[in-house]
Amino acid sequence: MPGRGRTGLTGPDGGRRWRLAWTAAPGEHLLSVRATDAEGRTLPLEQPWNRGGFAGNLVQRVPVLCLDEHAPGSGGGPPDRR
Repeated sequence: MPGRGRTGLTGPDGGRRWRLAWTAAPGEHLLSVRATDAEGRTLPLEQPWNRGGFAGNLVQRVPVLCLDEHAPGSGGGPPDRR
């Protein structure tokens, strides 16, 4: 599901900030961020090899585990009183 960067919001390192409203289902997810410039060029899915190992110009991926807030022992909702 695509999100959009907001013009004018830059991070401390000059990177572009973005946000996306997402209602996550319990389970494992992989969040991926792929930038597209004004000319339609996108970051590659894999980093092209370079001898010096420079530049992180590729799709950024972050694994996320979402817990079921209603499952016993998950820390969400009232405690399980057995």
